[in-house]
Amino acid sequence: MAKDLGDQSLLSNKFGTISNKEVIFLSKKGLFGSKTVEEIPIHQIAAVRFYKQKSFVVAILGALGILTAFVIATLFSGSLILKIIGLVVLALGIWIAYIGIGGIPTVLITTGEGKTTQSNGWPNDRNEAKAFALVLREQLK
Repeated sequence: MAKDLGDQSLLSNKFGTISNKEVIFLSKKGLFGSKTVEEIPIHQIAAVRFYKQKSFVVAILGALGILTAFVIATLFSGSLILKIIGLVVLALGIWIAYIGIGGIPTVLITTGEGKTTQSNGWPNDRNEAKAFALVLREQLK
């Protein structure tokens, strides 16, 4: 006779908490959007998917920011304030290009009713998103 082990937490990170009975999923509308907490029983989850949303347009915008910084530095090489502005634009361009090229890690959960909910993270949250999806996928088997 098998014992009921109760509710055991298997994983907890920025994307939520997985236990052997339910998932507490921190779904977000976007990177800067507010979080909503959804409690989903394991038996209602049909699928889980991890992927990285890469954006060619965002990478191009970042490259344009980097190019703009070099144009500012070249055309206005004598002004200290414009050099500082050029450095700020350069840093912003590099950051935006990193987001576009690195991709935004996303975890998507589909329930048996067909309802989907997702949570996005920053590019450095890729390992946590991947771990969340893998542990949840193992619980679904």
